[in-house]
Amino acid sequence: MKDDFANAAVAGIVNNLNEFNMSSLAWGNATLIVPTNTTGCLRPGAMPIPIYNFNCTLGQMRSVSAFEENYCAPNNTNVCLPGFYCPNSNATNPAQYCPPTEECLLIRSSKGTCGPQGTFEPKVCSPGFYCPSPGKTIIECPKGFYCPQGSVQPIRCAPVSLCPTRSRRQVVMLPVYVTVALDIMLIFIAVWFYFFSKRKIHKKPQKKVKKETLPYELTETPEIQRLMQSFRECIGADNVGLSFTFEGLSFEPVPGKQILSGISGAMQSGSFWAVMGGSGAGKSTFLNVLMGKTKHTGGSVLVNGHHEKMKKYKKLIGYVPQDDIVLPELTVRENILHSARIRLPRNWTDARKQEHVDTLIACLGLSHVADSLVGDPRKPVISGGQRKRVSIGLELAAAPMALFLDEPTSGLDATSAASVMGLLRSISSLGVTTIAIIHQPRQEVFESIDNLLLLGNGRELYAGPTKDVSGYFNKLSFTFPQNRNPADVVMDIMTGNGQQYTKDLSWRENSVQSLIDKWQTTAAKQEVDSEKDMGDKSGFQARTEVHAVPSSATQQEAIRRSIKKRGASYPLQVWFCFQRAMLQQLRNINSFFFEVGVGALAGAVIGMSAFSAHGQLFRGIYQFPFTALSSAVDYQSAIQIGLLGGLAIGLAASAAGVKVFGDEKLTYWREAAAGHNRYAYYIGKVLSTLVRMTLSCLHFSVCLGVLATPMMSFGSIFAANLLYFYCIYGFSSCISMVTKREDGPLLAVMGSLIIGILGGVAPPLSKVKLWHMEWLWRMSPGTWFTEIWFTKNVAPLKYLYILDLASAATGFKFHQSTLDIILFLIGTIYRLIACALLVLVKRHKQR
Repeated sequence: MKDDFANAAVAGIVNNLNEFNMSSLAWGNATLIVPTNTTGCLRPGAMPIPIYNFNCTLGQMRSVSAFEENYCAPNNTNVCLPGFYCPNSNATNPAQYCPPTEECLLIRSSKGTCGPQGTFEPKVCSPGFYCPSPGKTIIECPKGFYCPQGSVQPIRCAPVSLCPTRSRRQVVMLPVYVTVALDIMLIFIAVWFYFFSKRKIHKKPQKKVKKETLPYELTETPEIQRLMQSFRECIGADNVGLSFTFEGLSFEPVPGKQILSGISGAMQSGSFWAVMGGSGAGKSTFLNVLMGKTKHTGGSVLVNGHHEKMKKYKKLIGYVPQDDIVLPELTVRENILHSARIRLPRNWTDARKQEHVDTLIACLGLSHVADSLVGDPRKPVISGGQRKRVSIGLELAAAPMALFLDEPTSGLDATSAASVMGLLRSISSLGVTTIAIIHQPRQEVFESIDNLLLLGNGRELYAGPTKDVSGYFNKLSFTFPQNRNPADVVMDIMTGNGQQYTKDLSWRENSVQSLIDKWQTTAAKQEVDSEKDMGDKSGFQARTEVHAVPSSATQQEAIRRSIKKRGASYPLQVWFCFQRAMLQQLRNINSFFFEVGVGALAGAVIGMSAFSAHGQLFRGIYQFPFTALSSAVDYQSAIQIGLLGGLAIGLAASAAGVKVFGDEKLTYWREAAAGHNRYAYYIGKVLSTLVRMTLSCLHFSVCLGVLATPMMSFGSIFAANLLYFYCIYGFSSCISMVTKREDGPLLAVMGSLIIGILGGVAPPLSKVKLWHMEWLWRMSPGTWFTEIWFTKNVAPLKYLYILDLASAATGFKFHQSTLDIILFLIGTIYRLIACALLVLVKRHKQR
């Protein structure tokens, strides 16, 4: 077909030899044109080739260009295509192509542009100038405009741009000035926050509570009385506690592995219980089963004497884990206030909630550190005992009816442990059922506990008043030395190491099982007649009740109303989570500035790589019939900027995206288990990242735009980059949900690099289509991001180049309005996946 086209073209030229004063010469099977006069070419002996519009001179040929049909005028030989300068060609002397000299051939092969190689050869309009139709004049680009190569008319520069006379590109400065102003403002805010945020907030005077007759005599401080009043107002019932009855409670996670077996008993509302036992005794499992965090495999649990699912009472129960899970960037008051705002009744005003928090802080003995940052164990600000009280305060802020604690004295010194236990005793005096796992307490702490539940090998060893535990074990022939801590003696006995406290040799073998059997016998007698005193002589006082007294219908209705009104509305929870996340970012201002700096540096590096192109990121094949004048094509620069930009954004944003959720999994699990809305937490965190992400993208886009100066408006550059930031943050969130905290950043960086490589540059998308794997590349936001850069930088040049060839060579298409939407959809899909993973992964920890 090519031979037919060439023969037809030659035939058309030969038929018009007389018009151009030329003769023909046979050369093999072809007929060549030999000028009979001066050639007019710079290359000696070179023969010019007239540039015809073959569609008009040879009607049998098809057009190869969309522009060709515009130049089929009767005098078509005088045509100069848009973007070209043809000063000498006319109807008598049409445009010609001259073989280039060696110097010009070298320039064109290196993507350069040399001058006309003949008198009648057209020239593409030089950068810094424009050539209005019909291409007979070349005009200097005026100030305030820029003229890239092949300009037909000058392009007005954006406001506040550097565009002197003969500008071939525009340097948009308005975003630079805006960015500098924002940086100055951020630095001012950071300095102000550093020097003034540590000032103590002026406390409003506490309102005096009118003295009233309480259900029982309180000997606590006025703060405790105010807190009691606040609890009663929140719950709205006289019975402010929950009672728990458990019968034959068992837990067997897999057949043959019994962790709990046959535990029965009752814990009255407002009582204070300590669960003790050796390692592996089942203490934590018992607590989790009783709370409903772990589903028991046998037996039953009654709440206030009724068979109810513990999930129903989720908003009325507080759980303090062994580790102090508090946000280190917030102050003591801010941590507790957030919990109060989320979990207290929605009909309370914010001022009322703050008053409740201030009262609670006073009762916790934290008033002097209320405005101090909590810090973390690596950089502590407050003491370990104070951190533990803050952790307890997070639950008390919700005015719970029952409080469970997992080793609240673990890791504390003796004084701090005594302080915490004293606090728990005061809490139980408010009517809150308090159940704590205690590990080897000091004597003063042990004696402050009202009731004990001792476990061994997952079975019950004792349940009753603490003051009667020594009498019970005395009855079993154990003695308590006067110079020993009773808690240590009890721990030795129930772990099978109590032979030193008895002369009975029967306890030397399988003593733990013997203790279990003894207690089962005792409990069985109590079940028959719970009012009998089984220890007159030994001093052991039996439990007065084996079952809790069922609550009345009125009390149950009051509890139901209390549950219904608990918790802030969904929009308010989103706002509180967003507000807290923004405050965390302000406190981590150094990390924020580092992220912004990395973004600016990445943009500068990519911009420098394209600086020498002077904004000309594409060079293609000229429109027919000037195709022969084309220099070496450059289809790669525009898409390479897209590839490098995507990789740079991935490196700058992936680690930061992981950190959004990766550092707060424990906090999320605790809050979800406490009844916080999980979706409100997620949306609040996502919204807080938009500010950080936008500022980082702004710095990246400014540095890239000023140095690379592509044929895109700054708005288009910023929008494309911001959407890709949006995608990378969403992708990194997915990674953070399924990986460990220390592994997340590395995996996110690797994943972002893979997404960038799947951008259709190397391997090219055109090659991928031959593999029938374009669908995989189209799943990556990198491909769509690169296509935006390709479209925005190439589509405006369709009058000058044959863009169909560029599209076929690269595999990219020229989309105009759908690319941004697709990137936004991909980023949103990533976030939906991340949200689903947040809710579904480690679901048992969210109960």
